[in-house]
Amino acid sequence: MKQRIVVLYDGVHNPVFESQVIEPLIKQLDQHPDAQGIIISFERTLISQKEQQSLITDPRIRLITLRKLPFLGSLSLRHAARQLAPIMQKHIHTATITCRGPMAAWIVGQLNLPIPCIVQARGLAAQEYRYAHSSKIIGWLHRIRTWQYEQIEQWVYGAYTRNANVTIHTVSKALRSYLITTFNAPADKIMVADHDVPAAISPAQRSAWRTEIRKQIKIPNNAYVYVYNGSAKPWQCPQETVQFFVREYQKNQSAFLLVLTQDTGTFKTLIKRYALPPSSFYITRVAHTEIYRYLAAADAGMLLREPHIINWVSRPTKALEYHAVGLKIIHNNTISMLKDI
Repeated sequence: MKQRIVVLYDGVHNPVFESQVIEPLIKQLDQHPDAQGIIISFERTLISQKEQQSLITDPRIRLITLRKLPFLGSLSLRHAARQLAPIMQKHIHTATITCRGPMAAWIVGQLNLPIPCIVQARGLAAQEYRYAHSSKIIGWLHRIRTWQYEQIEQWVYGAYTRNANVTIHTVSKALRSYLITTFNAPADKIMVADHDVPAAISPAQRSAWRTEIRKQIKIPNNAYVYVYNGSAKPWQCPQETVQFFVREYQKNQSAFLLVLTQDTGTFKTLIKRYALPPSSFYITRVAHTEIYRYLAAADAGMLLREPHIINWVSRPTKALEYHAVGLKIIHNNTISMLKDI
């Protein structure tokens, strides 16, 4: 039996694990009834059997977790490769493999496997690390760590991609161009993938959900609803998002803000700074399976980001979800792919 193997280094607790790992793998298995799925994830903490069962409910998919050491450059990744090697030897003649990001690809690349390998380029590791520490004094340790990430990316997107069995799937045209320009990645080995783009929701379903959710959370029928779906990380501009809505509400008293977030406390604190009536906003936490129902209640989705290369080359999952329910996307021209939607 053929195996569809996905190797993760960012863990099963990543917020997009279900939408960007599980759901695309299920689609592959639906198209290939003779195949099974294996997710191999490097984790810092133990994942209990009960938690594994809650994360993966499809009986065709098996989760294998391996020990993830603190990141010390190639030293940590070589240890990961040694753990992965005996597992891959069992499937070397029947598998295809997908590596989520350059770290996972570097690990797989050390095994010299002859099987087809897709490297999912979803962002820029070194640039993201540099950005995350931009507010701190960049000492020698941070400079070394940034250099380590750059060397890993250079090898994965340069030398490794030139192997005949390896291809790169990027999330945007801008990221594809960046990899070619910065890492000299072979252009003929890189494609912009859309396998994890959610299908559009039918107008009839959107209309039904719109009526249901507006009634449930008491949104007037004539309200123009702005929705924000995401967390309160600084680079996601939560304060700017609230400020944008405040300005819109001052111009139009029928405007309504719907916030779908895991960081409900942060957004409630932000909104308290402004004299908004409680009837003009609703903040809640929603399971991923319910996201589209709530998004359908809105008219426009908000996606503000700081101007930076990591945002410019990205393809935010939230943008795809907004698009799937036909929302107008309000953005600040910091994400290249939004020009194509």
